[in-house]
Amino acid sequence: MLNTMSSSKISPILPLSVGAVFIAVAFIGLVMSMTRGDDEKAANSLPQKSSRAVAIEQEHLSSGSSPETDNPDEVVVVEAPSEEELRRQLVRILLERIAQTDRDFNSAWLQNTHQFVKTPEDLRAFWGEYLKIGRTRSELMARAQAHSKKKLPQDPRYFVSQANATLAEKENTEFMLQKGVKENMALALFKKQKETEGVEHIEEEFMGSFYENILAMYHLLEKRAVDQGKDTKRLMDERIRTLEAAIYDRHMHIENTKKMARTNKEGTGQSVASELFRTDQMDREVNSHMLTLGQLYFDGAIAEIIDREKHQYYADKAFKTLAMVYQRSRSGEALNLMREVNDIQRDYLHRLAKVNWKRAQIAAASNDVEKADEGYYVATQRYLQAMGQSVEGQRELIAREFFILKEEIAKWQAQKTLPTAADGS
Repeated sequence: MLNTMSSSKISPILPLSVGAVFIAVAFIGLVMSMTRGDDEKAANSLPQKSSRAVAIEQEHLSSGSSPETDNPDEVVVVEAPSEEELRRQLVRILLERIAQTDRDFNSAWLQNTHQFVKTPEDLRAFWGEYLKIGRTRSELMARAQAHSKKKLPQDPRYFVSQANATLAEKENTEFMLQKGVKENMALALFKKQKETEGVEHIEEEFMGSFYENILAMYHLLEKRAVDQGKDTKRLMDERIRTLEAAIYDRHMHIENTKKMARTNKEGTGQSVASELFRTDQMDREVNSHMLTLGQLYFDGAIAEIIDREKHQYYADKAFKTLAMVYQRSRSGEALNLMREVNDIQRDYLHRLAKVNWKRAQIAAASNDVEKADEGYYVATQRYLQAMGQSVEGQRELIAREFFILKEEIAKWQAQKTLPTAADGS
C-alpha cells in the first residue's frame, strides 16, 4: 500500500512541498528532453513507428504570467518529437527505473520477490507434492505387477515419454492431461529420486524436462479454461509456483556447483572456469523462466480489471522480475515488455492522483483540514511519479492537470490562513 503522511506533518510543509514540486517538474522535463548515444542500443530493441509533425498552439503550463510576445494569438508550428526520440526517452526512463531495483540475484532476492517458492523448504514442499503422487502411482503399479505375467515399465524415461506423448495429442481433456502428464511426471520424479537418493541430486537435464512438461500442461489447461469461460486464477497460480520452483531449483544447483568447484580447486592455483561450464546453461534457463514469469505477471495485470490493487500488484511483480532479467542478460525482450508494464504503472499512478485529489476536494469542502492536506499531498506525489514515468506528450498532458492542482492547493493554503489573519486584526 502507498504510504501517506500524518496531518501533523502535512500542514506545515505542504506550501514548501509545492515549491519543491515546481523544481521537480522542471528537472523531470530537462532530464526527459536529453538523450544520449548510450541509449541507442537499448532503444533499438523497441518497436519503431513513423515520425510526424503537428501544429500546436504555444501555451505556458505554469500559473505565472507569460512573457509578452508581438502576437499573443500566433499559432506556432512545432515539430513533435519523432518516434525515435520518444523511444530514447522511454528507454532512459526504463533504465533509470531498473537502476533503482536490486542488482544481486540471490536467495534474499528470491525470498522478497517470489510469491510461493521463497525458501528451500518451499521448494522441497513443492517436490513433496509430486513425490506423493508418484509414490501412490508406484504402489498401484506394484499391485498390478503382482497379478501380471508381463513386466511393467520401471525406467523413469518411459514415463517422461508418456507425458510427452500426451502433450502432443490435439484433443486432450483435463482428465487426460492430469493423468497423462502430471501423474507420469510425478512417477518419473519418484523413481528418479530413488536412484539418486534425493531430488536435489537428480541431473539438470531430467529436472529441466520435469518443469517444462508440468508448465506445458498448465498452459494447456489454462488455455482450455479461457476458451470455456472458466476462472483461471488457480491455474495461473500453479504456473507461477512451478516457474518459481524451477528458478529456485536452478539457483540452488548453480550455487552448489560453484561451491564444489571452489572447494575442488582450493589451494591448487587452478581456475574454476572449466568446472563452471554447466552453470552458463542453467543461468540461461533461469533467465528464460524469469522472462516467462514476468510475462505471466503482465498478463495477470491486463486480465485483472476489477481488483485495482491486484492489478498493480501483478504489474509491480512483472517489472521487478523483468528488471532482474535485463540486468542479468540485457534482454531486449524484457525491455520491450517493461515498456508495457511501465504504461500500466503510470496509468495507475495517474488514477491514484486523481482519486486523492477528489478526496482532498471533498474534505476541503467540509473544512476537514487533516484529510484535505493528506489528499492534496498524496495527489501531488502520485502526479510527480506519473510524470516521471511518462515520455514527452504524455507528460505534458498530465502536467496540465498537475498545475491546476497546484493552483488549487495554493488557494486552499490561503483559505486556511484567513481565520487566523482575522483573529489577529
